[in-house]
Amino acid sequence: MRARWPHLDRLPDGGFVVAASRARRHEDANQVQVFDALGRETLSFSVGDAIEHLLVDEAGHIWVGHFDENPAGIRRWSATGRLAWTSDGARIPGLFDCYALNVSSTAAWACPYTDFPLVEIRPDRTDQPVRVWSNGIRSAKAVAVHGERVTFYGGYGEERDRLAHGELTGTSVEPTEVSVLTLPNGPAPRRRRVVSRGTRIYVQAEPFTSWGLSTSAADTQHWKDQFACRRPSDASPARSSPRLVPARIRQSSTE
Repeated sequence: MRARWPHLDRLPDGGFVVAASRARRHEDANQVQVFDALGRETLSFSVGDAIEHLLVDEAGHIWVGHFDENPAGIRRWSATGRLAWTSDGARIPGLFDCYALNVSSTAAWACPYTDFPLVEIRPDRTDQPVRVWSNGIRSAKAVAVHGERVTFYGGYGEERDRLAHGELTGTSVEPTEVSVLTLPNGPAPRRRRVVSRGTRIYVQAEPFTSWGLSTSAADTQHWKDQFACRRPSDASPARSSPRLVPARIRQSSTE
């Protein structure tokens, strides 16, 4: 693999795709590498500089969200490097940086900077490929959706460990609850990686050897491996074992 600061995801046929976050003009043709199930490189192509997220859907499409050094926004590519959909002309308000991207089935959900709307993208839905909900929950780094429920993870400064929950109305996200993600012994994770997939948000903290899992916007958050969602009503102390259950250290409700 040639990628520096790579993004990686699995293809439906057992192969996988690896992409370099940054692309310089002389490296463009080799930015994305596609490998078969035996680890053999089959082709390479470019999707453009400044990759913030790269996720593969169930049909094998490669979704790429860019950060603000590339105005390309959000695009969907085939596994052979053909551009299949672009956010150009999609009327997504304030799309300058794809802060959060989630791929589920053949659809994608995003929460982009600067306006932070919740965006549903279904290119195969010809009558309305893009739906937008206004959203007052700012600066999330991950998003998960289950039916009419949505969860956002992350934020600026003291909100970097925030889990903000809401419900979808016809035109907006209505906040319902806020909680905080912590490690089992109490403190919040420091450096972390985050991936959104369907109804789940996966979080990996240093030393990056295991993942925590949230079933997010469904019912109660079920955390495994390294994480717990704490709220102040819990009387029991944090568990020190690897398996975690929901607990609470902070909660706020909207009026």
